[in-house]
Amino acid sequence: MKDGIRNFIKTYGMTLLFFTVIGLLGGFFVGLYTLESYSEQMRAELLSQMAANGLDILPPDILLGIIAAWQAAGYGLVLGALGILLSKRVGLWRDERSLTAKPLMLSAIVSVVGGASMILFDLLLFGRYSEAIMASYATKPSVPYIISTVTYAAVIEEVMLRLFFMSLVAFLLYKLFGKEADTPASWIFVVANVVSAILFAAGHLPATLAMLGGTPMILFRCFLLNGGIGLFFGYLYRKYGLRYAMIAHGGCHIVSKLIWILWI
Repeated sequence: MKDGIRNFIKTYGMTLLFFTVIGLLGGFFVGLYTLESYSEQMRAELLSQMAANGLDILPPDILLGIIAAWQAAGYGLVLGALGILLSKRVGLWRDERSLTAKPLMLSAIVSVVGGASMILFDLLLFGRYSEAIMASYATKPSVPYIISTVTYAAVIEEVMLRLFFMSLVAFLLYKLFGKEADTPASWIFVVANVVSAILFAAGHLPATLAMLGGTPMILFRCFLLNGGIGLFFGYLYRKYGLRYAMIAHGGCHIVSKLIWILWI
């Protein structure tokens, strides 16, 4: 048992360290960005709670950043370790230490098409039926928001949704319906990808509802755009490995934010 843990840490320690460090960095900027989205009433309530608990010695954005940083680091470390174990059981883990041209190109294509689509769907379709959507583009994305999208979103969300959750669903389906086979059937990975993409979209609901409201069209937009692009991240994870899903995820945010900053 001890030898197994020691070998696991020796083999995957640097990977888990990477997840943890990015979690600390990305989570901190998520906390900063979260405060930016607070209304004046929510800020006042936060300051009141901080004072009541003796935490008003810190600026509220720093406090939120610290809390989010430790939470994200925990996700990276714990779910990263569990995800590696689960993904190895179903054949989803890739031990390659270098990037290869074909999957890197596919990740770039997903980045460009996915990032542009997120904006174009709003400009050409959804924005015509919702003033709140177009109003959300009036303020350019802040530095903390951009940093959080290429750190927390690209790495920690992929650890949670693809490495851990998609692997977990595939593992459970394999144990329930395919344990007689040496490896999971293709349909198991397809179902796991769809389920993880739906959960990925659902994870964006709180921010979407807070910013845009909860009309049926807004809900449809959330699941269509986030769930749709999540399917491509899952495909890259299954076919080529987690790093390519992370690259595509971060790339989508970079492309969409560049379009937002430069042309909207």
